[in-house]
Amino acid sequence: MAWNPFHRTTRLQRAGEEPAVTGAEAAPNPSDDELTNRWREFAGLLTPDAGLVDVVVRARESPSEYLHDHANAAEARSLEDDDVDPWFALVAWLVENDLGHELDCKDSAAELAWGLSRMSAVLSSGVDLQSVDDPDAHLTFGMLRANALLAPAGLELVVFDIDSDSFPVVLVETPKRDRIVALAAELGHRVDEMTPERARHEGGRDYAGDIEL
Repeated sequence: MAWNPFHRTTRLQRAGEEPAVTGAEAAPNPSDDELTNRWREFAGLLTPDAGLVDVVVRARESPSEYLHDHANAAEARSLEDDDVDPWFALVAWLVENDLGHELDCKDSAAELAWGLSRMSAVLSSGVDLQSVDDPDAHLTFGMLRANALLAPAGLELVVFDIDSDSFPVVLVETPKRDRIVALAAELGHRVDEMTPERARHEGGRDYAGDIEL
């Protein structure tokens, strides 16, 4: 089967090892209903559009039906029934509906600016993000600049980790960010805030504390 970035495996799984079960990991697993409710809550934190909840629940409860309804996206990711993760369905829906934008880790802030220009929440916020459009700045520095400008509107960009070189950037409401990050972790995934340290590490240049754009 072709590799796809949405079918997640851990480092231990790739090495054929079994992780030790300790602490919280030894706690009873949540029921199927509890997990579904967590996915519903997670989707609801990202958008009031019930379409996202529907897609995520379908991917979780009926992978075959999801694949049938989203054949083009599934084919592009080389997905089969046992590959379908609600996380894939969620990220794909956000990107398709211009609530997120998927970038390459080597893209510049200019590509980020283009993606932001398509997001209705950015447009309705009235925030001027023209200064983000810099082809000489890495997209991580663009995120720092964008977040500084979006902060007064109560919005910020976060990264949905998909264990690949792709960089799905999603706009969230800042008051909901901590719950989004925590709930993603409960579901076995990761949402990352963009910090100066990460921008410096991934942007490949010195960062003195100011937003360099």
